[in-house]
Formats: sequence, structure tokens, C-alpha cells
Amino acid sequence: MATNTPTALGIYYGCLALFLSICHNVFLIYYVDMFVSIYKIDKLSFWVGEAIFLVWNSVNDPLFGWFSDKSILTAESEGKIISGPAVIMKRLRAISINGPLFGLSFILLWIPWGHPTLQFIVCLCLYDGFLTMLDLHHTALLADLSLDGDERTRLNGYCSVFSAFGSLSVFLSYLFWDKENVVSFQIFCVVLAVFSIIGYYIGAKVLQQQYLHIYNKDDSLHLKHLHVEKYDKSQNKKEEIGRASCRERV
Repeated sequence: MATNTPTALGIYYGCLALFLSICHNVFLIYYVDMFVSIYKIDKLSFWVGEAIFLVWNSVNDPLFGWFSDKSILTAESEGKIISGPAVIMKRLRAISINGPLFGLSFILLWIPWGHPTLQFIVCLCLYDGFLTMLDLHHTALLADLSLDGDERTRLNGYCSVFSAFGSLSVFLSYLFWDKENVVSFQIFCVVLAVFSIIGYYIGAKVLQQQYLHIYNKDDSLHLKHLHVEKYDKSQNKKEEIGRASCRERV
């Protein structure tokens, strides 16, 4: 874990919030309208789907939280120690996998592929599942990247800025939304999803490289510092031996 995170690392961490925000804000505003007005889902099916989604949303948070930290908890129970960098790499790998899957689940919402009731339930559960995994790992990554409260506040600040930029997708969506012809809106949503998929994959990989570069640099500086300390101690010891031998001769 780092106590001071460089600006570049903070920016890359904040970018991950952008890739979620551009899709999630559009989802919150349009998914009901899409299924009710465009797919013509009936009222009973809609509320049944919402009830299933409510149960799934309540269950997947603790379930995925336990699942994401299972290997760490298992290792600790066996007396093994997992280093901070290993935990960070694990979370970034999870983001690089779940990020693209989140984008694909977002696409499934806007393109009809089955019965409206089935599509409604499956899409909501898939979307919320990948959303939970991303949010879980991204939030946990904040605590893993820095131990300092001020640094964590700074990283949260980057996330807030990029999330604000991501909300611009909502304003752009008004240019494409048309209940009479949703093709342009569907294309718009696919473009957002592709941007999010590529962004999550590349962003997580770059963040891995940046962190490893900083960690290895800090580690080499730490080893150099230990070497200098060891050298100084050996020199002092030699000087003490020399002074002692001089006193014996006198």
C-alpha cells in the first residue's frame, strides 16, 4: 500500500468512475421507459421483475463481497500472508474482467432479443451483478492504494470529477431519445457501452502498470536506503574497532 499516490495514479483511478457513470446514469433514466413504452411489458410482469430484482439486489452485495475476498480470507485462516500489491493486482484484474461484462450487459438492455418479461429480469440481474462487482472492487481499491486519510480524500475527489463528466451522457441522450424511433438511441447506447468496455479494460491494465512501476521504484529506494544504513553501521563499527586498538597500544 502506498501512503502517497502520484497524480497519474489518481487520475487513472478516477477514470474508472467515468466508465461506470456514462452508462449507469442513462440506465437509471431510461430503462423503465424502454421496457414499458417500447417493449410493451405488461404491468404484472414489470412488478414481478422488479420484485425479483429487489431480492437479487439485496443478496448479491454480501454474496459478491464475500466471494471477492474469499481467497484473502482463506489464506489468512491458513496462516499465509498476502501482500498489499498482490491484493491490488487481484482487484484490478477483476475490474478488467467485470468492466467489459458490465458494458455487454448494458447493451442487452436496449436491443430486443427475447420475450420482454424474460429480457427484463435477465438484463436487470446481469446488469446489477456486474455493477456490484465493479463498485465493490473499485471502492475496496481506494483503501488498498493508500493508508492516508487525506490521500483517500484526494482519490475520491478524482472519482467525483470524472463521475461529473460521465453525467454528460444524460444530456447527450436527450438528443437521441425518441419513442417513435429508438434506433438512434440504441446506437448511442452501444457507443457508450463500447467506450466503457475499452476504457475499463485499458484503464485497469494501465493502472496495474503504473502501480507496479511506482511500487518497484519505492521498493528499490527502500533497499538502497537499507544498504546505505548497513554501510554506515559497518563503517562506524570499523572506526570503533580502530579507536579501541589505538587505546590498547597506548
